[in-house]
Amino acid sequence: MKNFSVHILFCLIFCSSCFAMGTVPTPAPAEVTVPSVVFVRAIGTAGSGDNQFLYPRDVSMGPYGSSSSGFGNIYVSDTGNNRVVVFDGNGNLIFQFGGFGNSQGKFSSPAGITVDFGQRIYVADRDNSRVQKFDSSGTYFGEFGYFGMDPGRFTGPLGIAIDQTGKVFVADSGNNRIEKFGENGVFLDSIGGFGMSEGYFNVPSDVAVDNDGYIYVADTKNDRVQKMNSSGMPAAVFGRSGGGDGEFHSPSGIAVDERYIYVSDTGNNRIQIFNKNGGFLAKFGGTGIEYGEFNNPVGIAAASPGRLVVADSNNHRIQEFRVSF
Repeated sequence: MKNFSVHILFCLIFCSSCFAMGTVPTPAPAEVTVPSVVFVRAIGTAGSGDNQFLYPRDVSMGPYGSSSSGFGNIYVSDTGNNRVVVFDGNGNLIFQFGGFGNSQGKFSSPAGITVDFGQRIYVADRDNSRVQKFDSSGTYFGEFGYFGMDPGRFTGPLGIAIDQTGKVFVADSGNNRIEKFGENGVFLDSIGGFGMSEGYFNVPSDVAVDNDGYIYVADTKNDRVQKMNSSGMPAAVFGRSGGGDGEFHSPSGIAVDERYIYVSDTGNNRIQIFNKNGGFLAKFGGTGIEYGEFNNPVGIAAASPGRLVVADSNNHRIQEFRVSF
């Protein structure tokens, strides 16, 4: 009991001294969970044949896949070959469709790609300034948008995303805005405009929407990411020009899951991971041709449980990673 009393007395004297000197003991920082990333596989080589790509721009993962893989299918916007290529969850080719042109079902530099819960495929047909819709087998069944600056029109659309209610968000890059459409392609709203202040963009290249309705935009030429609420009002902005942690050089792809934000830091040839408030957590990649390295990573897709797929554009391949929490 004596030793215990001495210990208490010492603590009281120590704390009193701290307050007298104007200092307070600093509490231990909260533990931060940092994700770890493991390379899984690479799909594709340079070319125009089966299992080949030319500058793939974007990638998406569907909610469903083949019974053999147990994972959602992988959908690739094979930009240089003007087609869409679909793989099962193990990276095996299922089918492909498209071809160059401006008629229904043809493409001119297809960019963004996404898939809804009905396995319908939406493609931002960049140089045709439209979005085309296909069923789960790749059969064309509709489109919306055409060239222009008015609401509902596009100038070089790049990224595309769908929220849980079926609303479609398009990164209308040439017009420096995000446009929102109903599932039937009816124009609903526009977010942004050219600028550097919050809520404005300079070549927004990709868009993602999380389960809470927040909208995330890769604001490419402003070297930052913007987070908006469901009404399109700014909620957070993070990033600046540079090569350090949390800095960007032309970020061009973005994805979200239940915990993290994943950004293709294209000019720095790496992927950066952030929490939902924009706090930097981890990075991986680097310039090169080895597995886990990149040459102009652009599109990125995330899906549970911990799957991450990246369009490694100038290496003409898709790389898949596993993220553990």
